[in-house]
Amino acid sequence: MRGGRLAALVILGGVLAGGLVLQGGDQPASDDDTGATAVTAGTAIPAAAPPGSLSSTWYCAGGSATEGGVANHVLLMANPTDEERTATVTAVAGDFAPPAIIPGNVNPGGATTTTAPTTTTVPVPTTAPAPIVPTEVKLPPYSRVELPLSTLVKAPLAGAVVEINGGQVVVEHEVTSSGGGRATAACSTTAATSWSFPWGVTARGARELLVFMNPFPGDASLDVAFATDEGARDTLRFRNFIVPGRSVVGAYVDDPGGAQRKAQVSAQVTVRSGSLVVDRIQFFGGNDDDDLEGITLGLGAPVPADTWIFPDGNIAEGIREEIVVFNPSEEVAEVEVEFRLEDPQASAPPEPYELTVLPGRFAIVSLPDPLAGPDNPPRVPLGAPHSAVVRSLNGVPITAERVIVSSGSSTLGVGATLGSPVAAPTWYFAGGGIVKGEREEFLTVFNASSEEIVTFSVAPFAGGRRFAPSGLQGLEIPPGGRVTVRLSEHTNLERLAVVVQADGPVVAERGLYRINGRGISQSMGIPLAVDVVVPEPFSR
Repeated sequence: MRGGRLAALVILGGVLAGGLVLQGGDQPASDDDTGATAVTAGTAIPAAAPPGSLSSTWYCAGGSATEGGVANHVLLMANPTDEERTATVTAVAGDFAPPAIIPGNVNPGGATTTTAPTTTTVPVPTTAPAPIVPTEVKLPPYSRVELPLSTLVKAPLAGAVVEINGGQVVVEHEVTSSGGGRATAACSTTAATSWSFPWGVTARGARELLVFMNPFPGDASLDVAFATDEGARDTLRFRNFIVPGRSVVGAYVDDPGGAQRKAQVSAQVTVRSGSLVVDRIQFFGGNDDDDLEGITLGLGAPVPADTWIFPDGNIAEGIREEIVVFNPSEEVAEVEVEFRLEDPQASAPPEPYELTVLPGRFAIVSLPDPLAGPDNPPRVPLGAPHSAVVRSLNGVPITAERVIVSSGSSTLGVGATLGSPVAAPTWYFAGGGIVKGEREEFLTVFNASSEEIVTFSVAPFAGGRRFAPSGLQGLEIPPGGRVTVRLSEHTNLERLAVVVQADGPVVAERGLYRINGRGISQSMGIPLAVDVVVPEPFSR
């Protein structure tokens, strides 16, 4: 029975490189007659445009652009080519939506409401702000350019549209808070009509902020449905929520009328008119009831998929992990969560977890296993590095997110990332860097082939040079296995962008860690949209 598990990850034939959605008003191609969106590079996951592309566009939704903002927003634009590129950056200004007015509740200001609103419960600006003049930024070869959005616009919230005159350039963004560290994640290469967030926390000491960016002239409207441990929840606050054209609107989930004080909240954003880019910024202040500290940043999933891959994972004393699986569909999903240890050929994979996820609901696999004991040994032992593969067994697509919480080591924080629904030979990382004694960076590469050894190399680049450290060339990964590299052992660049190049389909993930402080940031790399393949889910 277990012998066939490694063979479960079969790679479909064909090249999915043309899946980029680079024009603002375009919608992703449909997979079938039901309107389901295809899992392609550039739609299901941000992707770099192939070589030879005339242009590419990136959308960076979330962050603040004013002194003392909650999450200072900086763009990270990386050019891994030997040719200069030009980025045209257009800032999109915005603000926070005020809390909803709830009958009988005391709202900010102390007033108690007596009447219920009859239409949208969240007043937002009815007109778009004046257009902001685009700014041209030169991107030299083999370089990374950082651009704080506060240098372009002063606003409580601000996003950006970044247009590049060519392919391969990648754009990430970074947010920092005064006491919560920093988080780095990819910007989007599509505006979509659906965004799924499997994980979220609104319990005491935590705040979840959804940032909606509408880069287009027309207004957009949306609904948000939530799932908590008490069931599905559709709130007035997020019903027919309006985002004016060319604006950014942020809304805290835990405001009145949202999902209040919950340890786990999944959110499904459905855009009723127009299309949007949606980020989630999660804040943790730390309190006596929990060990959560720090800040996270990340896009939702615009497309559900049958398979999600997480290259990295580890549990130890003071470090715990969760895989949160969310089902945004109207059918029951039968799901398997399989953990792969460092070398799958050296030891049999642990027995997978099997989940039944109801429509609009979530399920969680927690490590260390809370049910483990003397008579029930843990499937994944402490201190065992591992990867995870989440797959639908009955063809109902899902979304999946992994959360790492570190509270008992020199690094404190929370890292959260969606998995990757695709594999590819080339992956880019725009953010990151090494500061001796202060910041560490790790890369983990997972071999998505079930039969072939894959060889990969890591090439950092900065300041007009591309490097080939001897210890990072020609590294082999067994079928279904993973390799982790600690970049501080090979470079000490504070501003570091990276290319991972393999001779087969892989998934690459980055972990950024603050040493002796607060800060964990984990995210998938950005694949180049060439020779991209979609893993086929295991079927009985």
